[in-house]
Parts: sequence; C-alpha cells; structure tokens
Amino acid sequence: MTAIYNKMFGVLVLSVTIPATVMAASAPLIDNQVIVDNSPFYSQGAEDRLGTGNYALNHPGFIDIPYAIFDLGSVSSVGSAILNWNFGSLYGGSGPAEIKLYVGNDADGVISISDRFMGTAIDTFTYSGGEVRNFDVTALLNASLLSGQYFAARLEATVAPDDLTGYYGGQFLIPSLEISPIPEPETYAMLLVGLGLLGFSAKRRK
Repeated sequence: MTAIYNKMFGVLVLSVTIPATVMAASAPLIDNQVIVDNSPFYSQGAEDRLGTGNYALNHPGFIDIPYAIFDLGSVSSVGSAILNWNFGSLYGGSGPAEIKLYVGNDADGVISISDRFMGTAIDTFTYSGGEVRNFDVTALLNASLLSGQYFAARLEATVAPDDLTGYYGGQFLIPSLEISPIPEPETYAMLLVGLGLLGFSAKRRK
C-alpha cells in the first residue's frame, strides 16, 4: 500500500510542479489577411485593399502579400520561438518561385494597407510547392515583446510585377508560431522541490 501511495504521490508532484509555461505552445494568431497592391502603386496608394486567402503572389497588375499578427498576451520574453509556414502549392502551374520573409512589430494588432512596408527581411527562399519552412525568430520576437508591440510576419514574391506576363508565386497556408516561454524564478524553485519530493518517495519505496 505504501509503495502504491508513493508512486501516486510522485506522479502527482510532477503534474503539479511542472507548469505549462515551460512547454512549447502556439501563440494566438489574431489577424491573418492579404494586402493587395494594385498597379501602378505596388506599395501604398488609393487602389490598395485587403483581400482574403493567403497568397504570396505577383502578377503584372498586382501583388498579394500575406500578413499575420500574433498576440502573446502577458508573456514578456520567450526561450525559443519558431515561425512555421506551409507552402501549399504553386499558383496556376507556375515554376519555382522565390519568396522573401519579413518579420517585425505591429503597433495595433490589426492589418491595414499601412502595414505594406512592415518588417525586416530575414530570409529568401525558393519554393517548388508543398514545402514547410521553419524559422527561428526568438530574438526578433523578444524585441517585439520588449517594445510592448505585437509580433507580425509577411511574405512577398521577389520578382517585380512589371517583369511578369502571368502569375508568379503560390498559395501559403496559415502560419503558426511555436513558443517556449522562459520560466519565472519561482517556477524553477517549484520544479526543484517537486523533483526532490519525487526522489524522496522513490527512496522510501526502496
């Protein structure tokens, strides 16, 4: 009976003293839209608008720019952050497309055409269709949290629309942001106490 009690006690200690904050979790995606830039602006202008879907696409008449914003709530810093973006398919049977990833801050957490120039380019990659890309954005996310702003990311095809005769790019799926927050000092203390009690119960079983 004592051995069973100790085993149950040990499991209970671990379940109570290892908080969820030390485990990887998905950051909430609060906005995900496409900014459509129309010729001749390709930036900010009267013909810009917000669309639906999630494309990184150039065409002689417009650019589609997928843009996503994440809200980490009260989290002040993270131990790691991985941005995942799944490239579903090439658009209209086009060949491999070169896409650029931008990340940065968003002040209000709402996508608008003024977000067109947001962010710093951190990677350029070529898609043939179906690839899943993962990016370590830990330092950049912590910079956003330090500034008290939302974390945002966007994609854009690199070929200028004026150089195209048809579609260039493809359809991306909705991105996700996997984070592992840094445990607070009291979390470490609770974890050590829990492990100590577990060790004690194991010793008693012997």
